[in-house]
Amino acid sequence: MTGLVVGGLAAFGLIVAASLSGQAAHAAGKVESSNPITGDKDAIAAGQTTFRARCAPCHGMRANGRGRGLPNSSDLTKFKRGYTKFVYIVKNGGKTMPAYGGLGKLNDDEINQVGAYLETLASRRAKWIDPPAKKSEAQPDVQPVVATAPPEYQAHLDHIQKALGETPGGVGLLAILEQEARIAQQHAAFAVTDLEDYENIRLHTAHVRHAINPAEEHSGAGPGKGYGVARAAKAVIAHMELAAATGDATDKVKAHAAHVISAANNIVFWCYKIVAKANQITGGSSPITQAYYAEEIVERIQWILEGTDADGDGAISWTEGEGGLAQIRQHLGFIGG
Repeated sequence: MTGLVVGGLAAFGLIVAASLSGQAAHAAGKVESSNPITGDKDAIAAGQTTFRARCAPCHGMRANGRGRGLPNSSDLTKFKRGYTKFVYIVKNGGKTMPAYGGLGKLNDDEINQVGAYLETLASRRAKWIDPPAKKSEAQPDVQPVVATAPPEYQAHLDHIQKALGETPGGVGLLAILEQEARIAQQHAAFAVTDLEDYENIRLHTAHVRHAINPAEEHSGAGPGKGYGVARAAKAVIAHMELAAATGDATDKVKAHAAHVISAANNIVFWCYKIVAKANQITGGSSPITQAYYAEEIVERIQWILEGTDADGDGAISWTEGEGGLAQIRQHLGFIGG
């Protein structure tokens, strides 16, 4: 009898040890996966960086679907559709997510790195290993393409993203906005190369002002293209309002139009602040003040291009005081226009 008890306890101990070992392995991210680089430490580190920059705004810093971008984002800690399906969704989009999150392509190595990182966050129910292929999946049905007229709102999205007759070269509003902002960024950098060269600061600050809002540059000359960041941002707002007001505007168009408009309003406000600081620099403010304002202008132009994490939560959203050009492009990608 004693032998049976001892044997039973030993068996129980082995079961507990195996269970704890399995839990520890899962906690360390050792999940079964069809990812070719699963468990690679360098890949995981690189994937974490890419995920936080590209995916966390919607899926959350913990990949739990609680970001501040696209609503109803998936909880990736519970992903259970296999690694090949994960790659497919990244490249082609899902129910609400556009391809690559609307932020431009990732190469296969970058996608595998993100997958390797997400596998370290996987819950016990997650499944990253591919299921056995079904015959019906080997040759997916190909539906015939039926030509349809573009929706009414698309014309306004095209003015923002593709072409508008009133811009230099007829480019889209986002293109001219970025061109002017890059010119402003270049001359803002020139202005702060030597913070004791006040003549240089005033010269290049005037050039910044010309690119931000040429109507405010009284000399009428400068390196900008004559359209201005501020005018482009205001035109983005106008066309997004028109797109949202069309009779065929979908709920998705209306929702993301509000997000685009919010970020564009941030750009208009930052342009106003940049011009105000530029006017103080060229208007004869003290040398110390000139240097301080010149550095502030550099920072605000960066906000225009990339947005800023105003609330310090580790992510940049479309909201007031945060979103910039990058967030405008992201939410236009969500619309798919």
